[in-house]
Amino acid sequence: MSTISMPQAAAGLAATQQRFNVASLGAPQMAEWLRAAGGFMPRLGGNLAAAILYFLLGLAVGKYFAAYGLFPAPIWLPSSVAVVAAMLGGWRFFPGLFLGSFLINYGYFGSSLPVAALISLTNAGGPILAVQLMRRWRPQDRLFSSFTGVVAFIICAVILHPAITATGGTFALNMHGGWNLTAMTRTWVSWWLCDSGGTLAFAPCLLMWLGGERSPDEAGRPFTRQGRLVWIAVAIFVVGLFIAPPVPIALFATLPFLLVVPLSWIALNTSLRAAYTLVSLASVIAMAATAAGQGPFHAPVTINPLQMAGELIVLLTMTVLTIVALFRERRAAEAANRSKSMLLATASHDLRTPLNAILGFADLMRLSGRPALPPEKVHEYANDIHASGALLLGLIDEILDHAKIEAGKRENEPKLLNAPAIATACLELLASRAAAKNVALSVKTLGAGALHADELALRQILLNLLSNAVKFTEAGGSVEIRLSLLGDGAGIVEVTDTGIGMSEAELEQVLQPFGQAGSSRQRESGTGLGLNIVVRLAEMHGGRFSITSAPAKGTTVRVSFPVAPDVF
Repeated sequence: MSTISMPQAAAGLAATQQRFNVASLGAPQMAEWLRAAGGFMPRLGGNLAAAILYFLLGLAVGKYFAAYGLFPAPIWLPSSVAVVAAMLGGWRFFPGLFLGSFLINYGYFGSSLPVAALISLTNAGGPILAVQLMRRWRPQDRLFSSFTGVVAFIICAVILHPAITATGGTFALNMHGGWNLTAMTRTWVSWWLCDSGGTLAFAPCLLMWLGGERSPDEAGRPFTRQGRLVWIAVAIFVVGLFIAPPVPIALFATLPFLLVVPLSWIALNTSLRAAYTLVSLASVIAMAATAAGQGPFHAPVTINPLQMAGELIVLLTMTVLTIVALFRERRAAEAANRSKSMLLATASHDLRTPLNAILGFADLMRLSGRPALPPEKVHEYANDIHASGALLLGLIDEILDHAKIEAGKRENEPKLLNAPAIATACLELLASRAAAKNVALSVKTLGAGALHADELALRQILLNLLSNAVKFTEAGGSVEIRLSLLGDGAGIVEVTDTGIGMSEAELEQVLQPFGQAGSSRQRESGTGLGLNIVVRLAEMHGGRFSITSAPAKGTTVRVSFPVAPDVF
């Protein structure tokens, strides 16, 4: 007999009043809890991390370049920390960024209290404002997965954000008078260049290592032996090239620009994160070594060595980002074409089956002649027709939902929702099907607060996951929804079953559009779009999807939702 156990008597409503128990979270949930930056503790930890990293990087960069008489530094790496913090936490990380910048400007550079405060205000607010604009412009998918996303990042994070900080810094340095426009323009340009270079050189790398930007197609791609060897060889070449003393050969200065070839290969054949890590390494070493009078840019050429190092940073970063974005767009277009072919192949079979059943039973009723069919036969045929019609409607709905999402026509209007109540309602819809298989359904809620999500999308996510869980759970098993409400609208939705599970090969297969597990498990009718739709709906919310499973050990699907956007 199926049972539905709900926390408290109010069908999940009272569960939102529970205190959040961090100790009850597992390791994957804890990682999502920290990443979500929702609630007091994650926000406090994120602000402290931003302040400390900003201060330490600023201290290291400032001391290093000051030793060679360079002020301001030709590349200001803390600006990348500010951009990444703005992308991960928005205004919630403003205090940490302000504190880190204030400690550098007031404590190390010795600026006056008002000057340091004004500089820190724009250093913290500038990247957040730029990122807010970028969020409105960027495409629904990940930032570096499309050319539009790359352009949005360049304009907002690399051009607009440094312009805001340079304007605030220049004004702060001249707030007590001495409005020399020529000197102010020179200060503004220098400030903009060092913030822009620091952001371009290090922000994408830091963002990808913190998990804020990772393409699903490369998440599970192995780092092959060949890829490791190429990566190590390029890293050794970069270090050796720039620590070497200047060579009096003009051609020697062109060698660093040849790095675009191996870096492009690594980006396309391994991952963007691996390639951009090398880009950041090359950028920092090139600027640091050139400032110290080492490396190929001090060959007898007429261009300023630091200017050539800056040009190298621009070339490497723009080439890698653009090539990867265009390659992914082309691969996405090819995948869309394959999906259309698979749609025709799938529809031709799955749509005909229920249609044939409907027509067959209708013919039996229509051509039965006289006397009329017995009532029990009419009832049996009507039930079969209804079941086939419901199956047909479900198949068509999945195909249309997938097509709408692929075309970018699916509306997404997130708001704060009572997730336990929605989960309870979804369980009730599956209760009769679960009861027929003697599968127990339950929901468990951890934490208090609302979940920021689109209500229709959340219902579809839960129903798709519950339907699969009940379908592949044998009699006597159980299916549980676990809601972890993290605060500020963030949360984690898990659906766990004790079903037949899947192997690693089957997991890869079912996550593809129209993909279904093979004959090693019971195969039931369907388009194979359910999980793929869940993945796309999670991405539309800026969330994450993960799945773990093993044969005979059940399956757990986890969808995380980020904090609600800042309101200002």
